[in-house]
Amino acid sequence: MPRSPDSGQLDLAEVFYSVQEEMLAQLAVGGFFEHPSASGTATERHWLDLFNRYLPKRYRSTPAFVIDSEGRRSRQIDIAIFDNLYSPLLFPHSSGLHIPAESIYAVFEVKPTFSRQWIRDAGEKAASVRALHRTSVRVMSGNKLRPPIRPRPILAGLLATTSVWTQETFAKNLRAALSDSSLDLGCCLAHGSFEQNKGIKISIPEESLIFFILRLLDRLRAQGTAPAADLMQYGRHLESFK
Repeated sequence: MPRSPDSGQLDLAEVFYSVQEEMLAQLAVGGFFEHPSASGTATERHWLDLFNRYLPKRYRSTPAFVIDSEGRRSRQIDIAIFDNLYSPLLFPHSSGLHIPAESIYAVFEVKPTFSRQWIRDAGEKAASVRALHRTSVRVMSGNKLRPPIRPRPILAGLLATTSVWTQETFAKNLRAALSDSSLDLGCCLAHGSFEQNKGIKISIPEESLIFFILRLLDRLRAQGTAPAADLMQYGRHLESFK
């Protein structure tokens, strides 16, 4: 039983359980009123609101395309988590943000369900980002010129409300679907979350949200700071820079 608000003790698990129930309720109610063509956008908005609530301000999340200094572009990404402090948005156009590959920490696909097909699709979307070229230049920090930061692997995952599998078969089918997948993290609100890192860990359904958020925050922390993009490599395509 949760302690009273003035007891000096907060039941963190109970708080996360409540947030998870609230999000599931919002998604369920939205399904009654939103046109099917708009439901995907609405679901993305709920996940973006969640990220904006829990991620430190050094990160920003948004739907986007990812580009590199060689002029290549990824497939459209439902949610990209990128550096919010030092990385410029080269093309912040209303038709879709185009974010330099150097600033990307993680990419997520948002789907209605977990399934083998959507896991495969999320992996293909992530591959289109991971294949991009990333530069890195020296930066000033603490009045010292620091060496270039080595780009770290970009995290990838899948977010959904439910699953095509039953609760009883969810873990078994998920492990099989992830056996040849490069996804790192995923959250199925109704059935459980997973982390793939030297093995596969799957949460219980009641803790899907707290498991996902805490593992995501820990993996982002481990990545450190995004590399500083060599903007002159982007500018070399202009006549004035040649």
